[in-house]
Amino acid sequence: MSKTATIDPGSMLYQPRGAARELFPCRALEVLLEGPAGTGKSRGALEKANRWALKCPGSRTLLVRKTRVSMSESVLVTLESRVIPDNTDLYPDLRNQQRKNRTTYEYPNGSVIVVGGMDNPDRIMSTEYDRIFAFEATELTEGDWEQLLTRLRNGRTPYHQIVADCNPGGPTHWLNQRAIKGSMSRLLSRHEDNPLLHDGAKWTKAGAEYLSTLARLTGARLARLLQGKWASNEGGVYPEFDAAVHVISAMPSGWQTWRKIRVIDFGYTNPFVCQWWAIDPDGRMYLYREIYRRGVIVQDHAATITSLSAGETFEANIADHDAEDRATLARHGITTQPAHKAVSVGIEAVAARLRPAGDGRPRLFILSTALVHRDEQLAESRKPTSTAEEFDGYVYPKGQDGKPMKEEPVKENDHGMDTARYAVMYAERPAVKRVAVRYGSV
Repeated sequence: MSKTATIDPGSMLYQPRGAARELFPCRALEVLLEGPAGTGKSRGALEKANRWALKCPGSRTLLVRKTRVSMSESVLVTLESRVIPDNTDLYPDLRNQQRKNRTTYEYPNGSVIVVGGMDNPDRIMSTEYDRIFAFEATELTEGDWEQLLTRLRNGRTPYHQIVADCNPGGPTHWLNQRAIKGSMSRLLSRHEDNPLLHDGAKWTKAGAEYLSTLARLTGARLARLLQGKWASNEGGVYPEFDAAVHVISAMPSGWQTWRKIRVIDFGYTNPFVCQWWAIDPDGRMYLYREIYRRGVIVQDHAATITSLSAGETFEANIADHDAEDRATLARHGITTQPAHKAVSVGIEAVAARLRPAGDGRPRLFILSTALVHRDEQLAESRKPTSTAEEFDGYVYPKGQDGKPMKEEPVKENDHGMDTARYAVMYAERPAVKRVAVRYGSV
């Protein structure tokens, strides 16, 4: 016989505030749970998912992000460390599988919480759910969202619901526009909602420190993550960039046979970036693999780059000019040529590729699953964890009149931007004789 828990929200240790509290009784089919970073949105969503799993035996809930791998050290850590108690007879057994490999949380009463990513939609789209919680939902396309909506038909809870948990993006983002049109119920979360940051009367020490960290952000990231605004990137270097256009979910057919290059920007305290680019016969560039990580020495990165590149052929390896780091790569079989580092010319070249060409499509794309390993320390510091995440904060400094000075961008959180610029400058150079290098036996 299945076990059913009687849930009294007032008796639970977790006491939701603000938007999280509004979420519990909300029965709208589509919900936008939005707000700046660190307000407790994800915790509230996970608490609701858990309580309905306990309350309705046999119910099915989906926790989803754009990629499954991105959940292991973010959403699932919160779920397992704060929401689901261990070693009780009402909750899933957390000892039976490593978090990175987990696909389900099975409750003794027959309820199941499924974990998945839209990078492997066949697995999660082949079944039905009562609830869906989409985390970092700005990463999803509207097509992803509408696909998920079709899965809400399990019928084991009094109502079906899909919740988008996110920090704001640009004003034209489809989530914001969907809410403006009235298709979604909008719940606004604020920093005061998080008891770790605000005790109800004043900021805690942790809260003051966290807000100080957020205040160091630049560009649209400051407005979105500190102030919770759906903000455009005022003074942005690349206003042409639109994640909905330039970030793609899959590579085009036949891309494995295209020209390929690897481009590197060195770093240890700051992120080390290695980008793998494929260039199609029309000259369009696709970033299909990326290392973006700090705290790792160059020789260890060299081993990873070689392993990830097994069986592939590259016509060039382009790198920042650091002689010692380039020599380290060479000792490990990766011979590089120095990057063309002209900033203004490079920015113009990247911007030109981001604009639609004659056929209406841009000439530069980033694969949504390109990132090999998400640096969680960067994520916790609210810094970009990939090249795609740098665009929002890549801005020109402001003059005394408050207007952007379009000379050189602010030198902060720009490591992927520099690397991408090196790649484009290589692709834009006059045609020269190219020598391809095959990796797989080094």
